[in-house]
Amino acid sequence: MKNVVIISAHPDLKNSVANKTILDEIAAKCPQVEIRKLDELYPDYKFDIKAEQKALEKADIIIFQYPTHWYSVPGILKLYIDKVMEHGWAYGSTGIALKGKCFIVSTTTGAPESAYSANSVMKHTIEEYSYGIKQYAEMCQLDFKKLFCIGSAMCIPGVTTEEQKQALIDRVKKHADEIIECIKSL
Repeated sequence: MKNVVIISAHPDLKNSVANKTILDEIAAKCPQVEIRKLDELYPDYKFDIKAEQKALEKADIIIFQYPTHWYSVPGILKLYIDKVMEHGWAYGSTGIALKGKCFIVSTTTGAPESAYSANSVMKHTIEEYSYGIKQYAEMCQLDFKKLFCIGSAMCIPGVTTEEQKQALIDRVKKHADEIIECIKSL
């Protein structure tokens, strides 16, 4: 398998069900995959830029795993992109460190997938809301491969039943399997 790095950008992964399960499932089935949990590595949001760049440089496949927050990436991922993806390194006339690397996005949403359409409550598809991350990939000359999204992926303590939580876990395990199959196909 190629070198794979997953940038986990959940701001509080230990209290996540969906994102945590996705990462745990991938780690169990593909132990060689490097998972960089930003909330654990940098609880103060002060990134070790050189360490992050080194992790990305050695990867053949880069995956961003995050919950969609207000139709975009979480703040920790936005700051990561702002700080780590330096001009001259990730983009610009001399910024070729990520050029040609395969790029996959996996995101979760609280709303169901069906809410993301022109005729539904969100008024746009998840692909349309993902324009910014796709443009980021374009600027960095990443080879954007796939956007994975799983909706209705929120557990609310005291509201979500154990049966609902288990059903979510089962669904996100299948989501993780789809990501693994995509990785293997590259």
